[in-house]
Amino acid sequence: MKLCCKICDGSETNGSYEAREMMFGLRTRFHYAQCANCGSLWLMDPPDDFGAYYPKGYYSFATRNGGMKAAIIEYLRAKRDKTYFGSKDVLGRFLSWRYKNSDLTAVSKLSAKPDTRVLDVGCGSGQLLHRMAALGFRNLVGADPYLSNDFQNGNGVRIRKCRLEDMAGDKYDLVMFHHSLEHVADPVSTLRTVARILAPGGKCLIRLPVVAHAWERYKANWVQLDPPRHMWLPTEKAMGMLAESAGMSMQRVDYDSTDFQFWGSELYARDVPLRDLPLRGVPWRAVSSFCANPLDLSVHFRRKEIREFHRKSLTLNREGQGDQAAFYFSGKP
Repeated sequence: MKLCCKICDGSETNGSYEAREMMFGLRTRFHYAQCANCGSLWLMDPPDDFGAYYPKGYYSFATRNGGMKAAIIEYLRAKRDKTYFGSKDVLGRFLSWRYKNSDLTAVSKLSAKPDTRVLDVGCGSGQLLHRMAALGFRNLVGADPYLSNDFQNGNGVRIRKCRLEDMAGDKYDLVMFHHSLEHVADPVSTLRTVARILAPGGKCLIRLPVVAHAWERYKANWVQLDPPRHMWLPTEKAMGMLAESAGMSMQRVDYDSTDFQFWGSELYARDVPLRDLPLRGVPWRAVSSFCANPLDLSVHFRRKEIREFHRKSLTLNREGQGDQAAFYFSGKP
């Protein structure tokens, strides 16, 4: 299989792999090749129309429901979220430990201020931006080409149905990709656009899956391969090359993988789609609920296995071998 790696221009491969769409259980087959130089994985046969793979039930498009239960959950989320930015509230600190929000944890390490101009690329329904608005951030913009339309709420969050390139005339202090950069065909071109719209001294935060231990263990059944939505997946080495190609520098890497890399991949190896998992009292589209994991795994795994998955994920993060990470890039001073 011929390869042209957009990260390092490599043409040699370490092999090709056939994988299936398993989030929704469509089982459509796709093929990935791995660059022999930088280790990145590339989707070789993307579909002509991606619409079928981003249906209304796709998790990032989910919106919050109203009612008393939702109001209580929102109150508790706010308590938790404030601890990432300095609050010492005891309940909030417990919730941040028990129900960690990796998105806000990553953002909190950037020393962003309320007037920081923020762009969230691939924002979905804008859940993270709304969380940030509740914390006092005032200049929040989101972009996602798969939305049905633009929308703006009274809290100042603006969400646009567009691609990053459509916003090239604006300037931002922080551009974020929370598990969205792997959905674009040409990450180098995308990051060069980011470099152009960053204000002097601006930052770029990229969170995405990383080719490491889980890939080596599960190969085509690795849950974060996620064909065909994930068009490429990098190694840490490749992310350093990407930063350099875009004229930015990589300042920091924090691995934040979870036990999902194990139980999700084990399910795929057993031919069980995520869509088929029962949930603990919430609809499937609410997979990003306040609960750390609203899926009921007891049908497929013993508690001891789940605990071991969690322990192993923490160990891999410490060793720099987790299957996802936050990369902090800096633009020109």
